Amino acid sequence: MIEAEKLSLNEFLDILFSKNVNELFPNNHFPTEEMSNEFLSTIKERSDKEIKNILRKFLIHNCTLGVDEFYAKLMLDNLKSSKKTFDKSEYSDSEYFRRIFHKLVTKTSDVWEGLTWVLDLLPHSPNEAIKAIDAYFLANCQILPDNILLALSDCMSIIRARYINYEHPKEIFYEIKPKDFEFLVASLYEQIGYETKLTKSSYDGGIDVFAEKKEISQREKLVIQCKRYTKEKIGVHEIRNLLGVVTDIKATKGVLITSTSFSREAQKFADSNSSIELIDCSNLITLLNTYHGTYWINKIDRLINDQKAKKKNC
Repeated sequence: MIEAEKLSLNEFLDILFSKNVNELFPNNHFPTEEMSNEFLSTIKERSDKEIKNILRKFLIHNCTLGVDEFYAKLMLDNLKSSKKTFDKSEYSDSEYFRRIFHKLVTKTSDVWEGLTWVLDLLPHSPNEAIKAIDAYFLANCQILPDNILLALSDCMSIIRARYINYEHPKEIFYEIKPKDFEFLVASLYEQIGYETKLTKSSYDGGIDVFAEKKEISQREKLVIQCKRYTKEKIGVHEIRNLLGVVTDIKATKGVLITSTSFSREAQKFADSNSSIELIDCSNLITLLNTYHGTYWINKIDRLINDQKAKKKNC
């Protein structure tokens, strides 16, 4: 057995993708937090192919695990002690035990349904990939061995670091027109789940986008200001004005989104007012990565033009 925790990151990865992988322990997650942190710190230097290959190693495949044999034996012992024949209905409340029962009857080996299909959600839908893994974790955390749970956590961390926290150059916003910046923001909020409406150029309320949710228990009306600046920080005066608009039209929240950043006074004022939300350039990029996929930057023209077409047809 090769003790993975005694290896360097490069040594671990080399063996992970070699014919000796089965001698490596563990071989389905990072053996230490330090190694995980080191890998995540270098994630921007790695190709999508390399990222998907390691995710493929860490994600659970169609398989059976040692814990399955334990539960299968327990099931058999219970049935023998009570002198019963197999009764599928006794285990029908749990999909896991239904699969164990199927394994006992058919002598097949696969109990666990694999999760590698989430790789097809990358790089365009990383948020959905994380949600899928998280749901799998939640459904099975009381049964899955600790090393599998650690592997799923590592997978979520890798996806988040590579595809959601990916740093695009902020200059991309400087290359589009201020009105196109508004269209981009509208497309983002539609993807988040809002109905959006852009204001006319002649609108004098200082609002660029209205975003609304109408579902029961989720009713919300946002007023959004978009500031496509290149250098200037947003000051507290503009935040106070936005709060006034929120109060006047009885909106749920006012959101100010900028391609730059906010002054310390502006941030402090927003922190003390729950009806105000500030989104700077860095946070905007993270949101676009989350809801439009990591490479939204390559389809920015289409995102903007789709919004222009919708406005034209309204």
